[in-house]
Amino acid sequence: MKNTHLIWLLLIATTLASFALAEDSIQPWVIGLILVLTSLKGALIIDSFMELHGVHHLVRRAMHLYCPVLAIMIWGILQFQ
Repeated sequence: MKNTHLIWLLLIATTLASFALAEDSIQPWVIGLILVLTSLKGALIIDSFMELHGVHHLVRRAMHLYCPVLAIMIWGILQFQ
């Protein structure tokens, strides 16, 4: 793991930013930004803390696709309500 303290602080900062954005407004672009921040947090966790360096590359790719695909699905559900 590389520089876990810095990554941990970045995760906290993005969580606080998401919270502040969610408290401020419910505009569609704000929700999209929160979903992007959440996807970035997921990618940081996958890269830094899940220790997937020795597994098959398809498993790593699937894990990296999970967060953006989930964010797009949530965005789509919210758009068609």
